[in-house]
Amino acid sequence: MRGKTRWLMATFLAPAVAAAWTAMPCTQAHAGGKSASFTVANVEYEGTKLFVPPTLVVKKGDQVKITILNNIPSDPPNHGFAIPDFGVETVVNRGEPQTVEFTADKTGIFDIKCQLHPAHVHGQLVVQE
Repeated sequence: MRGKTRWLMATFLAPAVAAAWTAMPCTQAHAGGKSASFTVANVEYEGTKLFVPPTLVVKKGDQVKITILNNIPSDPPNHGFAIPDFGVETVVNRGEPQTVEFTADKTGIFDIKCQLHPAHVHGQLVVQE
């Protein structure tokens, strides 16, 4: 079963992982800190919905820009993306990327979730000193 699981992950998650590779933060200096840009894909694997990548890491003071892709083929056609501690909340329809921006003005580990379907997907935003 392990071989099959690896094959399935490589076959079905490869496009999401390739897109999420851009989630490596692109940092650029600006007044008051740096810019960090990410792309996060919402995907479904064997019935489980998840964010890829599940963890984003930035520095306190960074201006954060996240583009969210909803690549989940099953219904419903829309999912949420929220980071409540930073006032971020948007709905992402399948095939219609959304972008959110905020300043990471406090340190800690913060929940990223789908506010429309709380049981579906979760991730973390790590803000370092």
